[in-house]
This record gives sequence, C-alpha cells and structure tokens, in this order.
Amino acid sequence: MSGVQAYRRRAAETERSVDAAVAAVKAERAAEFEKSKREHAAREAARRIYTREDIVGAGFVHDGHSWRKVVRVNKETVSVETGYSWVDRIPFAKVRGVQQPIEGTTGEHR
Repeated sequence: MSGVQAYRRRAAETERSVDAAVAAVKAERAAEFEKSKREHAAREAARRIYTREDIVGAGFVHDGHSWRKVVRVNKETVSVETGYSWVDRIPFAKVRGVQQPIEGTTGEHR
C-alpha cells in the first residue's frame, strides 16, 4: 500500500469517527429536547388556570414575567397597567398568579 492510499484510509476512518460522534451528540440533544418538552407539558397540565372569579378584586397578577397592577377584569382578559397611557390585556390562560391588594391601601398613586 502506498503512502497516499494509507493516508486516504486513515482520513476515511477519521471521517467515519467524526460522523459517528456528531450523530451521537445529535441523538443525545434530541433526547434531552424531547424530555424537556414532556416536562414542560406536564407542568402546563398541572398549572392552575385562573378564571374571572379568581381575578376579580385582585390587586396584581403575574404574567409569567412580572407582577402587573390590575386596572380592570374583562370577560376573557385582565387589563393591567403599563406605565404609559395605555393598558395591556393578558388572557386568563396566561395569568400565572394572583395577589390580593394589601390591606389598608387604596391602590391609588399619590
């Protein structure tokens, strides 16, 4: 066997080895992703879905990112302050938590 043939054989073996390693990493990542999707689905299925009755009278709702002050409760959404002249609407299905107003406060800015 010539030197060129030996080199090509070793290069082909190296390529097969790298391809196998890449395939193994891809399979591991795919399995981790599927496990993560199943865990997320289980958490979502177990999560409480708030209704209008749960939110009426609440001072704040958590939207998954931060606590937001309730302006009004609509039929299917809750309107929350934005710090600007408009309000954001959060669907009840997106509400992650409800907090009642603190006793002794009116909730008005002074």
